[in-house]
Formats: sequence, C-alpha cells, structure tokens
Amino acid sequence: MKCHILLTPYPGGGAIDHMEVLFTFDSLRRGSGEELCKQTLSAFTVPCCDAEGLRVWDALGEVEVRETISEPYPYRYKHFFLGRELEGQVNVRYTVHPRPLLPGDRCAPYVDFRCEEGGGTSAGYAFLADFGKERGKVSLSYDMSHMPEGSRGVCAFGEDEVVLRDEEMSIFRDCYFAIGAVKGIVVGDQCDFGIYWIAEPDFDMKGIAEYTRELYRGMSAFFRDMDSVYRIFVRKDPYKHSGGSAMACSYLFGWNETEPVSVENKKSILAHEMVHNWPHLSDGEVGSTSWYSEGAAEYYSMVLPMRLGLMTPKEAMREIQGMTDGYYTNPTRHMGNLEAARICWQDWRAQKLPYGRGVFFLANTDVKIRQATGGARGIDDVVLDILEKRSHGVDMGNKEFLETVRQIAGIDVSRDWEIMQSGGHFAPLSGSFDGRFRVSPREAVEADTGKTVTSYLWELV
Repeated sequence: MKCHILLTPYPGGGAIDHMEVLFTFDSLRRGSGEELCKQTLSAFTVPCCDAEGLRVWDALGEVEVRETISEPYPYRYKHFFLGRELEGQVNVRYTVHPRPLLPGDRCAPYVDFRCEEGGGTSAGYAFLADFGKERGKVSLSYDMSHMPEGSRGVCAFGEDEVVLRDEEMSIFRDCYFAIGAVKGIVVGDQCDFGIYWIAEPDFDMKGIAEYTRELYRGMSAFFRDMDSVYRIFVRKDPYKHSGGSAMACSYLFGWNETEPVSVENKKSILAHEMVHNWPHLSDGEVGSTSWYSEGAAEYYSMVLPMRLGLMTPKEAMREIQGMTDGYYTNPTRHMGNLEAARICWQDWRAQKLPYGRGVFFLANTDVKIRQATGGARGIDDVVLDILEKRSHGVDMGNKEFLETVRQIAGIDVSRDWEIMQSGGHFAPLSGSFDGRFRVSPREAVEADTGKTVTSYLWELV
C-alpha cells in the first residue's frame, strides 16, 4: 500500500487562515459501513481540528460518508463511515482551521494547531486523520504556492518532502510540524537533528541547539538508536507561563515575553522530553504505566546529562531536590495511579504524581538491583531490555517490567511497585542516581494545606 499526504496552507491574518489536507491511497480496503478514518477533535481538554467538508472519491466516483462522535477519556473523536465499498485509488480531502485563542486560555499540552505571525506549529494528530495501522510507503509534501515566498514545511522526520517506507499509515500523526515562515538550525553533518521556530526568539537559540544536539547524540547512543532523527520545535506563547510536550522523534516547547529562556534553565526539561522518545510500557488503562514513562524521563534527564558531562552533580541535585519536595508535599500524593489519571485534567496537582513516584521508584529499584548483583547490573539493564523487546513487537506492561527486574537481578520488587502505584508512602534511598547522592528525611510544609509532612534532603556523597 502507498499513501501520499499533501498539505496546502492558505494565508490570512499574517499567518495561516486554513489548510487543505489531501490523502491519496493507491488502494484502501474498506467495505460498506466500515470506518474510513477518525479525526481527533480534542485531546487532554485541548481543542484540535475538525475535518471540515470531508470528501471521499475513488475509481467509481464520490463516496458518501456518515459521521459519529465518541469520547473515550481523555479524547474526543469524529468517526467517518463509508456508504459503499472502496474501489481502486482512494482520495480523501478536507479543510482544517488553526485553533483560535480565547480569553482565559492557558498553557496546556502542546497538541493544538496554533498560529503565530508567519505560520503555525502543531502536533500531527491535531489535523491529520487516523486511518489505522495498515503499513506501506507513506510520503508527505507541501503545496506552498498560496503562501508568501520562502514559506516551507518541516516535520520531525524531515524538511519539505518526506518519504518513509514500511510504516503505519498514520505515522505522521505522531510527530510535530512547523509550517510557514519557518527558520531553523541544523547541527551536524547530516540533517538528522534540527531546531525550528517562527517568531524570532529573544534568547540564544544557537546555544540551545548545540546543547541539545550533544544531548541527543549521547541519549541515542545510550538507548541504542543511532539511526533515528530528532527535531525540536519552538512556539511563542501569549501566556504568562509556557511548557513543552514530546512526540515521536520531536519536542515542542513554548516561550513568552515574561519568563527568560536560557540553556541553563532549559537543561532538565529538554532532557526530560528527549528521553520520552524511548522508554515506554503498554498502557492497558489510561494512567496505568505513566509512572514508567514520566519516571524514566525524570530519571534519565538527570543521570544521562551527568554521565555526558552536560550537567554537574550539583545542578542535578538541585533538580532532584525540586522533584522531591514537589512530590512529598503534593496533597494528592496518596491517590492511586488510575484515580489520579481520572482527575488529572481537573486537578493539576494530580498531573504531577507519575513524575515524582515514578522517578523515585526507578531510582530505588536501581539501588536494589545493584545491591543484589554486586554492582554488576542496574536499572539501565531493565530499561534497555524492555526497549529491545518492544522494538521487536513484544507487548511490555507493568507485569513484564516486574518480571524483567526478577530475571536480571533475581529480586522481587512487586511489593514496592504496589505501594508506589497505590499512593503509599515510600522513602528515596541513598546511593540513587548513579550513587552520587545521599538522602535523609526532613520536615516540610504540604502545599495548599500548611500541614507538616515528611520530605527528604539530598546531599552530594
């Protein structure tokens, strides 16, 4: 199967007014009444794009479609169902509009198709329909004939036209895009790493590009992924506070005019989001394995930059202390993982739980593995073993994580895991984070309540 995606943006208001999306399949097996595709209308309470005026035609002409809506938490989808069986080449065309910002909007996960002067940035799934998991040759290009001269398109997998072989039809949904007056820096001899922006920044973009390139080189080597690409996208926010989000082979972070940006204050978040490119577990229920993805991102955002000489132990200790106090003074910390996931978009405090409990559970597990194996093995071996199996299509979830620890170190940490995932209290262990720190309990003030609680103080060994 072959699929080509053509994106045609149209200017308006100094940016993008709307964009036509055209999918062309050399063939697409779908019967009468079957779902053709679905479009993400919102994700994590963030508005995405409606596929307006969707048309389908094939070798026999126009195909009628009907629409339904579903709302599986935390998403909202529009589904398109076929009125007859498809025949021959299939074309699907629709129009999307960028998200209009409204009074009261604030920083949220960066999944929306949002414009700033000159163009826009977006997660792929905000505007690309999902045609399922069929595999084949997938290509993407841009028609910039309506846009100002010099306009271009970039996604995580490349600049301008991109061709990917033997991939899922929806692979471009899983990465970031920048479209319009896009500026960028490509670091290195090959175009496998770059950083891109539209609004001119008031900070050292070159310094951030050089730092993250070195970070990417070290991380991709550690995670045994030397053939991949990685791109960072930057958007200007109208908010007082900005954030960032990661997708496949890409990361988008925001900046604003009230918070200064520098390599120093972006070190940990850039590293955290880059780690998201690799460690994952299969998520049976929403939130059931976020402790692992977020915890691993926190853990390796500390230990890998230290190993690479890109972060000093003192810098890492400050970040770890912030993680510690943030978790152990969080009033929602006794919620279980699934309970926290159900309310995390209503209570921002619950959003933070997977980060804190995940990182300290993994750090403690590393200490216990090293103790059990005389220092011969550690959490690295567990994470890399899981990554290797996942790359070969093996489903790896919570149960498989615990079994991998058992196989590698001969120890059972299932009781520790149960305490962690249910919101029970557990203390971080000295010797964590490559053995560079020791830790001791101290009193702290619980956020929002003022109650005295137990947190922990980190010191250099």
